[in-house]
Amino acid sequence: METNLLDKMLSSYLSRKTPVTIVLQNKNRVSGRIRMFDSYVIVMENQKNEIVYRHAISSLLPELSVEQPRQPREHRGEQAKPAAKPAQKAATYPKHAPAQGRSSRPAPKAATAAPASDPGLSNSMKEGLLRWMQEHKAGK
Repeated sequence: METNLLDKMLSSYLSRKTPVTIVLQNKNRVSGRIRMFDSYVIVMENQKNEIVYRHAISSLLPELSVEQPRQPREHRGEQAKPAAKPAQKAATYPKHAPAQGRSSRPAPKAATAAPASDPGLSNSMKEGLLRWMQEHKAGK
């Protein structure tokens, strides 16, 4: 039976006693040395022995060697900082005076104005539509 790539990697880490970190699918990490493995589980040796199911593994990371030191985040430069997002202005809708004898509850925002991004509606059409909606509501 041919061994797969993961088995080759695990064998290499086991024989060299390389410390590894296993990242699980739920983003938990298990660190230590590989004590033994089979086709279903990996036994990790750290402060205690842990069994990790192979189907739950997302990735396998060997500890970095001395030749490849990691730089702290502040030495990586400006690329580590995310770009600031521009602040978005909140949409404002016109307030309408309540009809006589009616409650002062504001009208639903979806029914008070047509979307400003619609190129087919001119300002006069929007105003006429708003006026009609107000008259229609007052008549009820």
